[in-house]
Amino acid sequence: MDSQITTYEIVYLHIFTVINCSHCSRFDISNIRHITIQAAESGHGLSCAPPGVRAWRAPGSGRPRWADDAAARRPTMRPSVPGVPRWLPVVAVVLMAAVGPLFAQANVTGVVKGYVTDSFGNFVPGASVTLSSPALVSGSRELLTDAEGSFLFNGVPVGTYSLRTEVLGYPPYEIVEIQLNPAETRVFDIDLPEGLEETITVVAEKHLVDTLDTSLREVIDAAYVNRLPLFARRYQQILTLFPGVSNAEGFSLAQYHIDGSRTTQNGFRLDGATINDQVTGTFGLNVNQNAIERFELTTSGYMPEYGEQSGGIANIITKSGTNEFEFFYSGFYRDDSFSSSISGVDRVLANGDADRDSSNNHTSLPETQQWQEFAVGGPIIKDKLWFFSSFQYWQEDVGSLFNDSISEGERYHGQFKLTYQVSPNNTLVMNFATDPASFSNVITDARYDEGTNLDQTQGGWFAQFRDTHVFGPNMMLESQLFIHHQYLTARPSEDNLGDFTLTFGYGVPTRFSGTWFNDQDRSTDRIRLSEALTVQKGRHTLKAGLDYSYLDFTGVNRAENLLLDFSPMLQDDTGDPAAQFVFTYDYLTPESTDRTDSETALYIQDTWVLNEHVTLRGGVRMDHQSIIGDTNVAPRFGMAVDPGGKGVSKIFVNVGRYYDNVFTDFVDFQEADGTIGTYTYVVPSAGYYYYDVPFANWDYVVDGNIEAPYKDSWTLGYERELPGSLRLGVSTTHWEGKNQLRTFLVEDLSLLPSGVEDLDPLATAAVLFDSKGTADYQDFKVYFRKALRSRFEFLGSYTHSRVRGDASEDFGFTDRSDPAAGDFTRLTYDRPDVVNLSGTVFLPARFELTGIYRYLSGRLYSPLTVASGFIQIDPQEGKNSQRMASQQSLDLSLARLFRTGRTDIKAFLQVFNATNHLNVIEVETLQEAGPSFGEPVRVDPGRTLQVGLEVRF
Repeated sequence: MDSQITTYEIVYLHIFTVINCSHCSRFDISNIRHITIQAAESGHGLSCAPPGVRAWRAPGSGRPRWADDAAARRPTMRPSVPGVPRWLPVVAVVLMAAVGPLFAQANVTGVVKGYVTDSFGNFVPGASVTLSSPALVSGSRELLTDAEGSFLFNGVPVGTYSLRTEVLGYPPYEIVEIQLNPAETRVFDIDLPEGLEETITVVAEKHLVDTLDTSLREVIDAAYVNRLPLFARRYQQILTLFPGVSNAEGFSLAQYHIDGSRTTQNGFRLDGATINDQVTGTFGLNVNQNAIERFELTTSGYMPEYGEQSGGIANIITKSGTNEFEFFYSGFYRDDSFSSSISGVDRVLANGDADRDSSNNHTSLPETQQWQEFAVGGPIIKDKLWFFSSFQYWQEDVGSLFNDSISEGERYHGQFKLTYQVSPNNTLVMNFATDPASFSNVITDARYDEGTNLDQTQGGWFAQFRDTHVFGPNMMLESQLFIHHQYLTARPSEDNLGDFTLTFGYGVPTRFSGTWFNDQDRSTDRIRLSEALTVQKGRHTLKAGLDYSYLDFTGVNRAENLLLDFSPMLQDDTGDPAAQFVFTYDYLTPESTDRTDSETALYIQDTWVLNEHVTLRGGVRMDHQSIIGDTNVAPRFGMAVDPGGKGVSKIFVNVGRYYDNVFTDFVDFQEADGTIGTYTYVVPSAGYYYYDVPFANWDYVVDGNIEAPYKDSWTLGYERELPGSLRLGVSTTHWEGKNQLRTFLVEDLSLLPSGVEDLDPLATAAVLFDSKGTADYQDFKVYFRKALRSRFEFLGSYTHSRVRGDASEDFGFTDRSDPAAGDFTRLTYDRPDVVNLSGTVFLPARFELTGIYRYLSGRLYSPLTVASGFIQIDPQEGKNSQRMASQQSLDLSLARLFRTGRTDIKAFLQVFNATNHLNVIEVETLQEAGPSFGEPVRVDPGRTLQVGLEVRF
């Protein structure tokens, strides 16, 4: 009789992620919700059919394939990858100590300059100009105007300043409340009137349009940041305030797409230092919300001083101490008793509850979260040495809608910063940060036996030494040395429980038992040395720099076997209680990694102010990565035109090439020892006795050489200052991406490209890596910013965009045998319409109301179907052809200020997702699921309240 597919239970088994990602922390076995069973009436054949992965058919009769190849490869120890000698960082430190002080890159400072003239427009040479601020350790910097009446303060830390001009025969002239942001140039032309004796004081105009900047960027200050209601009080969530930024999944998570880039293509800088995780490519250090002085995001057109990522660059400037002692405390708390039932939760529970036990369901997310935060700063030696320190404790106990399991977490985020004024022109800064965290019972799934779970610790520390030496108004040397250490450990919650086993039966939930199969340690170090020289010559500002990084990655993976036990199903089919049908996956561990690599970058750039109307910026950057042996050159150019020459409007354009560094995980994964699958198939009543028969031998291979991904991008925009301290802008950005990283699952080895080498002779399938992906993006943005005036400030944007490509992720594991899987289509994170709004209203009686509103078009997904026993993309529907419901969230914070003497106390009431909108993160994608197809199985939390208290003096 012909085989006939009978769907006993509709579910997905992401089997490939489970069996091939065991050496990293990328997998999530709890995602297994259902399994599609193929029951052949002759021979009791069964087939696990994961989406995008060909099912393996058990033999009906006769000798199984590969029965004669029972010997598996023995595990091999991975050799060290040649790289930089381990003694080199020590030598670098010694040499730097010998040559002089250290500093960070210029993107933590700005420039204040201008001219002094008399009432007739004549230049006034020899005028005394003093720049003062608590942001300056010495309190002030002073110089005299030159023969043309000009002055220039270089290397000025971000902050708020006063500028005072004094000259014999004229009244003192002071400009106050000058806001200076990273990499910003503030220009002030001072006209001294005659015949007055009293000091003239004016308030600096809000610098809403930077007519010298050719990039698309936005900056918010500490006051704005501290008022924000952030769901997890994490700096990454600030990104969603800016144009072109969308969440990767839900609003509660901390991964984002910037102008259509992957989450691994965004750059994060802390006081000018790279804090990306060299292994995963994403952010690698957590910083307290209350420690941030400025938060800057550049989405396009950044100059060659920035590299390593082709997406947006987030630059975080942390606070420094001042001559005034200050203390800060805040505490925030919430639990599930503060939460409303999720709108439409019945749909979620009906489709996403894998254990099918409604008695332990919840209508709101079970959680207990609290944040205890402290900050203290002040002088150690007044006008000479300052300190600032912050600390955050975060309790993060979060459960599941579908059961009573709770994952318990604790995070500790700390920072300490010293600022030392060596001389009026030389400032030394030492910065230390750390973010250890621990989590127990990471998996919240009732189908797991007691003790069958995972515990994890992670974190690291960061030490930075930086200094600037201002040789004069026209030259500045910047240098930096930092060390960033990260670690991760994953351990079974309990040992000695036997092999980790998934047991499947008809009409019952999948059961997870045994000792968690992944046990790993990982440690990374990045040591970077940077030098940059800035020279002002006439209308040119030239900058040249060198970055050198030493990278070290060590790790060991001790993954045990994983078993898929279909014996209960076979026993039901055959009526034989002794029947056995078990798949065993051997990861050939322990696998060890011990590699060193290096990164080198050279760049030169120029800002040329042709006249009061036109500014040109251009430069070139060269990067070398030893991990792939690639050297790349990236030219960039920008132009800004101020049509009226009054600093209130600009037309800007930028064009350039932007490379991504290839992160270590992508290369290290390729060198894994592979996976061998065997099965045991025993039916005594039918005379079948097959033990430990090899059925699959997965090898990891590369198609050609891995090359650095890059984008060729251009942006055209217009900004205009309007009445009421309002800036309005429009822009369009286009880019084409090449060499995008991809991974494929290849079960039919005839589909392997001809460039593949070193395939194991015993391999029956392969995981293929390459850098031959393509993508493109285009958008139209409208954005606006209102500076604080009339008790109101806000930042908002609307972005209409399209992002397409052949792969949405670096580790997408596309099935090469699926005809539609490699199609060039809109990517899963394509969000055609994105609205990001935030702002604060200062109400009477010292009340403050701060809000964040975000709207996103839903994510795309591919409808799947069962065809000839395999799960694949429905060819009638196509890849990424369906879109989930849109997501939106309104987050509000109402604060009341109580002031007693020098002490300010604020009480907070915050609400997240105030409208209780159902924000869908994942849906059922298998069409054979019937009415469940397209229904939500994972969602963001509903309306959630939070209370807080802040004390500051």
